Amino acid sequence: MRALHSAAGLLLVVGSGLATGGFAARVTAADIALTPPPVGCSPSRPAVAHGGDGKPVAGQLQLVPCATETGFYTGETTLGVTSAGTAWFSGANWEHALARSQDGGAHWTAFTVPGPQANPGCTGANLGQAISCDDTESAKNNTVADAYLWIDPVTSKVFWTKTYAYAVCSSLSMSGDGANWQQVANVGCPGGDYEKIAGGPPPAGGAQPSGYPNVLYLCVNGPAPVFVVGPARLCYKSLDGGATWANSGVPVAPAALAPGCDEFQEPQQVGPDGTLYLALNCANTGVNAAGLVRLALSHDEGGTWNYAVVPAGSVGLASALTASVGMAVDQAGNVYVTWTGADSKPYLAVTRDQGNTWAGPFMVSTQDVTAGSPRGQVVAREPGHVALAYYGYTTDSTRLNGYLTESFDAAAAKPVFYSAVLNDPTQPLYFPVKSGTLPRNDYLGATFGPDGTPWTGMVKLLSDTADSQGFIQSSGFVGRMVPASGIGARPAAPAAVAQGPLPTTGATPPLPYWMALAALAVVIALAITPVGGRLR
Repeated sequence: MRALHSAAGLLLVVGSGLATGGFAARVTAADIALTPPPVGCSPSRPAVAHGGDGKPVAGQLQLVPCATETGFYTGETTLGVTSAGTAWFSGANWEHALARSQDGGAHWTAFTVPGPQANPGCTGANLGQAISCDDTESAKNNTVADAYLWIDPVTSKVFWTKTYAYAVCSSLSMSGDGANWQQVANVGCPGGDYEKIAGGPPPAGGAQPSGYPNVLYLCVNGPAPVFVVGPARLCYKSLDGGATWANSGVPVAPAALAPGCDEFQEPQQVGPDGTLYLALNCANTGVNAAGLVRLALSHDEGGTWNYAVVPAGSVGLASALTASVGMAVDQAGNVYVTWTGADSKPYLAVTRDQGNTWAGPFMVSTQDVTAGSPRGQVVAREPGHVALAYYGYTTDSTRLNGYLTESFDAAAAKPVFYSAVLNDPTQPLYFPVKSGTLPRNDYLGATFGPDGTPWTGMVKLLSDTADSQGFIQSSGFVGRMVPASGIGARPAAPAAVAQGPLPTTGATPPLPYWMALAALAVVIALAITPVGGRLR
């Protein structure tokens, strides 16, 4: 038994090192079954391998979906996982708190972030006015919204923003260790509705951060009288880890080079070279039939913007005000843009040269799945490794399930996708209700854990009947995709993808897959080799 324990410890070290170095096919102790399997997994609903047309193909992987519930009321969801493995889920208890898991999502507790911040039901706390709080569900629903959580993958620092006071401003809470929190009562002001935070290295020639390795960006809907609903989308930046903020420059939208693009855009992302990206839904005004989806790029920290048309082709863009178009950028600088087509299928387009040329659009679901709302989101990690989370259904549009799709070669000419339904379809996340107010749900969250496991945060309704105050209760729903068994389940990233430029954030170059397996084999052999005729 001691030998096996030692082997597990060594394997965890090796797996952690590979993940930190950007290893494309995650290999950890869990992959070789030396640790208990993740909870909430459903081997009876394995992921289906399919091509970019949604048709089944012969896949090399055996992946299964896993899911647990936070047990706390939630609406708009985001989540992240620290390098130590702590999972944070936003929000909990009407955005009063975060849900936290320190055991891989098996159990969740509500964590009340200390310090001044925007609290549901309370007004005035961040405006220098007397605090007035109302504990009714209606007051909570109308005072704080758009809570957004992001964990910096370089530093593992947690950032949590919330908009408040009729969306004229946002609050920011941040922590490097989950125990000590720093508060910034007012960020992104004026502006605040639909705020998103992200960060990355400074671009060549850009302003350098001080006391923190990355430049941070907070993008919000621009100011308008009384209620911030745009029509602008503008960004603020911080060079000191979030303590102070300044307007980054001209709004990303509207712009003469991006007709039809305006507010309510999804999270911005920063590439390994410091380029700031924002995928744009440009169909809101109905004046941009030729460029329904665009990619905005800034090489000067949001000071100025360029725009590239994403080839939606014949699939078009489904009409939606929020969560319409998402994007991610991997460690090699490949950019992935996702949207729901006019046929209500989720699609993905890929550029390896900052929008000059594109591959796709690829259908990222199986052919029988129709996307629901809110629309899907994409995250990226090693070159070609992406995950997409989305709501959808197969036959009944009133009964929505949660889906997760993963690809290890998404930047290849013919990528393979692995898609699975996260919940039991007989127990959907959304279903018809008799009456009552549903949770506000304009967007969903997706992320990668430090070992490369994809996670998503969604909403699950708990009843078809409203509570005594007229609201339908809910729970946070957390899904993941894991190998079914065996370390051979993970393929190497295709050479065409893996040969992209290395990250500029100081990460160790990715190890080839065969080297990783060889290292693990050596560790296992050492652990089980008898010494003096007895097991060590």
